[in-house]
Amino acid sequence: MYITLNPRIICCFLLLAIAVLCSPSSFAEAVEQKVRLKVVDPGDGSQCMVEAVFKGDHDNCKNKKAKGRDNCDKDTGCVCTRQEKHITWQMENKEPFTITFDQGSANPFVQKGSNECNFKNNKKGKLRCRVKGKDVPSALYSYAINVPNCQSAHAKLKIY
Repeated sequence: MYITLNPRIICCFLLLAIAVLCSPSSFAEAVEQKVRLKVVDPGDGSQCMVEAVFKGDHDNCKNKKAKGRDNCDKDTGCVCTRQEKHITWQMENKEPFTITFDQGSANPFVQKGSNECNFKNNKKGKLRCRVKGKDVPSALYSYAINVPNCQSAHAKLKIY
């Protein structure tokens, strides 16, 4: 049995395949990363703790330029990104929190203008910051996530 294919169908299929392969999302080097936060009460009367985890759909640390997760653990909220991308921290129950860089190096986020990062969450329990431009050195930045009266979480941000 011989099946003939309509040339118009073949052309449409080829154009669709080319469009999918050449779409910007297929070449996206990094997407915005989200760190999910929650306050955990141990239940034994001891101090509450902040937990940070990365559960993203797209893990930038798998990018060849990021060179993997060797020193960046998902369970501590570590994310990988590059310059000019955003990172969002989302608190589960909208508790107030702040971010403090604690390794002594410069702030890798925008410090002036409309994209300034003030390191405090909004009323919805979110904090979204954009990494500065090309002048930010590729490095592993350590920071603390602070919630009043709770033990802080310590996380890292890998900029590649």
